Amino acid sequence: MAIPLQAAGKCDVELGHGLIITDSVIRIVDKNQTRVQINNDNQLLIKGKWIQLSDQDTQLLNEYALGIRDTVPELVNLATDGVNLGLSAIEQVVEGMSDNDPEVLKTQLQYVERALMDKFKRGEDFYFIAPQSLSKIDDFFTKEISERIHSAVHGSLGAILVSVGDAFKAREGNIEDRFSDMGQRMEIISREIDKSLKKKAYQLEEKADEYCECLNALDKTETRLQSIVPSLAAYDLVQIR
Repeated sequence: MAIPLQAAGKCDVELGHGLIITDSVIRIVDKNQTRVQINNDNQLLIKGKWIQLSDQDTQLLNEYALGIRDTVPELVNLATDGVNLGLSAIEQVVEGMSDNDPEVLKTQLQYVERALMDKFKRGEDFYFIAPQSLSKIDDFFTKEISERIHSAVHGSLGAILVSVGDAFKAREGNIEDRFSDMGQRMEIISREIDKSLKKKAYQLEEKADEYCECLNALDKTETRLQSIVPSLAAYDLVQIR
């Protein structure tokens, strides 16, 4: 996709509501309730009430729905790809340092996964994105997620050290070498975490910038649709700051 010149700069775009997208339905949700539903990209329901549209207005609704489908699923894919695999790899590496599984690590990584899924989630037949500023996606990964993962890894050190100490009471070996190796592994893990999260943040920031023009166009389409269906304005999705 060619990137218009004005899309190369920063644009502050927010999603005012959550979105759930399946093959046949788009839902705009607020507080876990579906407020706007678009069926098959051509039928509009607001708070469960079917809104009758002319053929021309239905074409505008279709344009709006396709604009959502052209942007949101790719952002969700980009946000989630590799992160869950990375969490599994961290768990495997840390667990490989001791004979027992550190439960604190599992608990902390569950917090990380939950934080991610609160913002982005996908299943076999759906995509979900929460209300958020698309221009600050990079902050979410480089700050919030990074800090949670670091806490998970380093917070599990105590449990690992206890486990290693117990193991060396039961058999001979050089515990100093084992601790030194553990420290080195922790440093490697930390560096790799930072590297992968910065790369992810950069990819998302770049994609958000690329979609700037698309989201601006989507906002204009939404405004036109709101002029036809005024009740839709209460669930304004795309907000350009």
